[in-house]
Amino acid sequence: MTTADNRRKRYDAAQAAARNEIRNQSLDRYLARRPKAFNTNAPVRPEVETWINGFLAGSHASLLLLGEPGTGKTWHLWKIGELLIRRGWHGRYYLVSDFEFKAAADRPVNRERLQAWAEAPLVALDDLGATQLYPWTVDAIAQLVDARWQNQLPTLISTNLHTLEPLGPRTMSRFADGGSTYATFTGTDHRKSA
Repeated sequence: MTTADNRRKRYDAAQAAARNEIRNQSLDRYLARRPKAFNTNAPVRPEVETWINGFLAGSHASLLLLGEPGTGKTWHLWKIGELLIRRGWHGRYYLVSDFEFKAAADRPVNRERLQAWAEAPLVALDDLGATQLYPWTVDAIAQLVDARWQNQLPTLISTNLHTLEPLGPRTMSRFADGGSTYATFTGTDHRKSA
C-alpha cells in the first residue's frame, strides 16, 4: 500500500470519527432537552416507524397523531427526534407545544419564530387543540402548514381532536395531499395508570 493510500485511509477514518462525535453530541443535547416524563425506552408504533423510514429515504409526507390524552402521542414526537439523530439525520427539528405556538401566533406576533418553524426541515406541533382555538390561531396554523407543504417540508401534528376539522379546511387539505401518515392512539391514559 502506498503512502498516499495510507494518508487517505487515516483521513477517512478521522472524518468518520468526527461525524460520529458530532452525532453523539447532537444526541446528548437533544436527550438533555427532553422532559424526564418522556425518557422511557420502548419501540415506536409501526405507523411511526414506517414514517421515519420514509422520511430518511426522502419522503415529504407529514404525520398526524390523533388520540385521547395520555396515549403516547407526545412521547412519540420526542422519540422520533431521538431515532432520527441515532440513524444519522442532521437537521433542525422543532417540537412546538400548543402553548408555545399560541404565544408566537398571538399578538404581538413573533414572526421570526413562525418563520423559523416554517423553514425548518422538520416541525412537530404538539397537542394542537389542547387550549382554545381562536380564529387567528387556526389561521396561523394553516399558514404554517401551507408554507411547509408548498416547500415539501413535512409537518408532524399531535392532537386530542378526533379530526383536523377544527384546524380548518386548508390544514385538512394539506394533510390529505402527499400520502400523509395517520396514526390513531387509543387506550387508557398512561398518566392516570402510573
